[in-house]
Amino acid sequence: MMNVLRYAMKAALVTLAATACAFAGATPKVAAKATAQEPAKETPKTPEKKCQYTTQECLNYMAARLKASGWIGIEYDPEKGNEISRVLAGSPAEKAGLIPGDRLVALNGVEIKKENQPALEKARKEWAPGQKVRYTVTHDGLSRQVDIVLAPWPADILARYIGEHMLQHAEDDAAALNSKR
Repeated sequence: MMNVLRYAMKAALVTLAATACAFAGATPKVAAKATAQEPAKETPKTPEKKCQYTTQECLNYMAARLKASGWIGIEYDPEKGNEISRVLAGSPAEKAGLIPGDRLVALNGVEIKKENQPALEKARKEWAPGQKVRYTVTHDGLSRQVDIVLAPWPADILARYIGEHMLQHAEDDAAALNSKR
């Protein structure tokens, strides 16, 4: 469950901060210092999975970006066909009728598949509380449209997601220290 939670968290954050802390296989290399308002300039992406920002730069950016971003309240694993594994109680997703086992097929008419990732990331990066998004979902062979009104990130969930990523920074920092010894 923790791996699915981490993967879902990472997928959510990469869409919210596509120019900052990327998690899903392509991470920007940072050429200059980033601020919470503007991420650093990037060099070509590499297939690494770890965040290239310093822990503090990443924390500042994530806190600022996520606080202003819209939230739906689901956990899913893209490697399992975008099947929702969890819908958080009281979330916009729950209010809209999403349930575990639903498969995310499209977002605002854009099919969720690898070749559409740039368009999907751009759309998610612009999410804001109060905005309405439309998912096409399937369940047991039936397809339906689900409109979701995005909410602000709840403080406890925001803290958990940022904390999970900061743990990854701590693991990476410890590994770097050990490799120098």
